[in-house]
Amino acid sequence: MANTFAVSRNRLVFGLCLPLAVLLGYLLAEPMDSSSLAVVVMVVSVLFVPLLIKWHHPLLILSWNATINPYFFPGRPYLWMLMSFVSLFFGVLGRSVSTEKRFLYVPSVTKALLCLLGVVLATAFLTGGFGSRVLGSNSYGGKGYYYIIAAVVGYFALTSQPIPRHQAPVFIGMFFLTSLTALVSNLAFKFPSLWFLYDLFPPDFASSQAQSEGATGPTVVRIGGVIWAAQGLYGFMLARYGIRGVFEVAKPWRITAFMVVLFGSLFSGYRSTMLFFGLTFMTLFFIEGLWRTRLAFLILGVGLLVGISAIVFIDRMPLSVQRTLCFLPIKVDPLTRQAAQASTEWRLEMWERLLPDVPKYFFKGKGYALDPQELFLAQESSNRGLMASSEVAAFAGDYHNGPLSLVIPFGLYGVAAFLWLMVAGIRLLMRNHRYGSPELKRVNAFLLALFVAKVIFFVVIFGAVAADLFYFAGILGFSVALNHGEARPAPAGEDAEEEFEIERA
Repeated sequence: MANTFAVSRNRLVFGLCLPLAVLLGYLLAEPMDSSSLAVVVMVVSVLFVPLLIKWHHPLLILSWNATINPYFFPGRPYLWMLMSFVSLFFGVLGRSVSTEKRFLYVPSVTKALLCLLGVVLATAFLTGGFGSRVLGSNSYGGKGYYYIIAAVVGYFALTSQPIPRHQAPVFIGMFFLTSLTALVSNLAFKFPSLWFLYDLFPPDFASSQAQSEGATGPTVVRIGGVIWAAQGLYGFMLARYGIRGVFEVAKPWRITAFMVVLFGSLFSGYRSTMLFFGLTFMTLFFIEGLWRTRLAFLILGVGLLVGISAIVFIDRMPLSVQRTLCFLPIKVDPLTRQAAQASTEWRLEMWERLLPDVPKYFFKGKGYALDPQELFLAQESSNRGLMASSEVAAFAGDYHNGPLSLVIPFGLYGVAAFLWLMVAGIRLLMRNHRYGSPELKRVNAFLLALFVAKVIFFVVIFGAVAADLFYFAGILGFSVALNHGEARPAPAGEDAEEEFEIERA
């Protein structure tokens, strides 16, 4: 008779956990070693798999605008990039085991994104590959490719499942309000005891604060985290309430909070902040049709009051506030205006030097690959005054211009694919606004206004396709998830039936 050996579930779990605990204890003896961190992260990730299977999509939306990039990953990718791949993996896994879990498919946007991705991948293979400094490659510049790939993956991950209609307000808050994490960088810089937070949050937003520490005279301190945080609060209020709801007289706290957000954004020190806010507001103003209502006079009155206050008190405000508003014909500190004009001239000088070389990249883009030795020589030449700093920025692919960031790396093929995506995206957002659920009317109007304003801003003022594609993809993916795809007009029969039911009621 065969012997049977039975082990209880508790003993089996204990037997598996005991050696795992010993391994982790050994590795944690040197917690800052990269190999130890990698193993610990892998173990913790495996333990979180059941949670990720159920909550990967909400976690992706929560991380999309969060400025978090753990230092123990090579290159410090942002959390949204990591969650994009994780969420897409579990989305595909769920689809493979259940025919009911289908991806939300919008043909026009999907084809445009895949076309753009194909152009980017083809350019990378033809111009030196995906080499990156953090991966020990002989060539630099591959980080831009990874951002674009992650943005495309993120769109498909966002559209892997719909957002329940009754939870839409919660997801709107999750999508926009996590941008407040950008302030952690600036707050941590002021308190040395919090510097450990830079292990999870990027220090880039505090660069201007760090540079001002050694200044001997008055200097403009630009608080980079304010831009992203203000955009999140600004976007949340307009997506949740719309312009009509924000300026509702019966609820004065809304307009008060809105004005506080706008005033706080002035401390960023970036002119582009107010320009982008103004573009978004005006676009939404016309989409909501408010120019035909009495509310237009209230908004005009508030605008005049703010404008008069700016003219009277602007020269007494901090230099960062004056720099933000120095594009207006008002009196500001002369040195602040001069510094802003120098920044504009620096960009114009770079574009003037680049324009003659643009035609040679029409049919074969330059790509992002860089020779590290040539980059080093360019930086040394700039340090010794033999080369302008704008030339070094242009050599590194930092063009400070949306169209140039497309045509030089990816040629006319990249421009055509990007234009296709923009047209398809605007069409999708217009249909979702026009035919979507009435309860999503405000957020659909804002997403359309935000997308259109970002396109104009990208083309006319400032942009970089590697950094901005995730912004466009996030708006489109979030709209698709909210509206359960692309909204379509209801058949005539359904409209008549609804009207009959309303009349009968």
